Amino acid sequence: MATPKTSQSSSEHDVVVVGAGIAGLMASRHLSKAGYRVVVLEKARGVGGRMATRRIGEAVCDHGAQYFSVKGRAFGSVVSEAQDSLAVMPWCDLFPKSKTAEGPAVEPLDEVGHARWRGAHGMTSLPKYLAQQLSEPVKTKVRVRSLGVQDNAVHLSCENSESVVARAAVLTTPVPQAVEILHSGGLRPPAVDPQVWGALSSVEYTPCFSLMLWLAKPSLLLDPGGLEVCSGPVAWIGDNYKKGISPVPSLTVQATAEFSREHFDAEPSQVENKLIEAVHCWIDGKASDEVRATSLQRWKYAFPVSPIKAPMIAVQNKPPVVCCGDTFGGGRVESAASSGLAAGRWIQRLLG
Repeated sequence: MATPKTSQSSSEHDVVVVGAGIAGLMASRHLSKAGYRVVVLEKARGVGGRMATRRIGEAVCDHGAQYFSVKGRAFGSVVSEAQDSLAVMPWCDLFPKSKTAEGPAVEPLDEVGHARWRGAHGMTSLPKYLAQQLSEPVKTKVRVRSLGVQDNAVHLSCENSESVVARAAVLTTPVPQAVEILHSGGLRPPAVDPQVWGALSSVEYTPCFSLMLWLAKPSLLLDPGGLEVCSGPVAWIGDNYKKGISPVPSLTVQATAEFSREHFDAEPSQVENKLIEAVHCWIDGKASDEVRATSLQRWKYAFPVSPIKAPMIAVQNKPPVVCCGDTFGGGRVESAASSGLAAGRWIQRLLG
């Protein structure tokens, strides 16, 4: 079996977790509390993955997942602890809906909802809270190139010429990236069961644009500051000011999968103009006068097309290598958290 070449520096741990989104942090938190030496590698500058918050001038915007819900006991206990630590809080029970982004008419809230939660200072608040509980700080700006196996240990090669050696590995990246990492390290058929490889290789995602707008005046969006749109180029409009995370008026506009796929390689300015035009009725005044600054996020792996029902997929048992994340169990924040916890518990059972 092929293995990565020896690099300039190396380190040894019980478990290496690739990705510091909610799944990776839940797995790491469980294993750290169980006494294992865990290292978390994250290619971005901070933790959270798509639980992402960004500052644009004076505005603060959630530009990935907009909220999360709680249904299971395990994730519920984590959220309860985070609430006691003032990291998260309930936002609302239901959002209004509109058949078009060209408001202001919306469908009445005549349904019974359940609590939608938000981070105290943005969606990154919960991931940051979990990261603080780890025995070792998350290593950010570290991109993993390959994962191979040698002498009953996993060997990871990174772009910064660092190598990591561990007794087990948890991959929480979008599945196509995990497949590439495994393939580069030699973990592919026949070393990996063809059915397992086929299940991982078949996973597809839809992209999503998130446009953040810093506004001169409060938007015309109704309380509680979130609107689900059922047609056109826009899927969601969120008011970060009414949500309680931004000190100044700001909007997050998320595009539909169809629009995002069609315009994925278009010039950012063209995408911004189309999305601003689609939501101009919610801006109090001419957009050219009221929009102080913009920022466009292009999520390539936003939503799994057909989420895998299993909470995780074991690539191999000796040494333990597992894939988990928001693709597993339903595609929601809680699904990703539960997937990471399941992977952590599986690793613990195999390591003993």
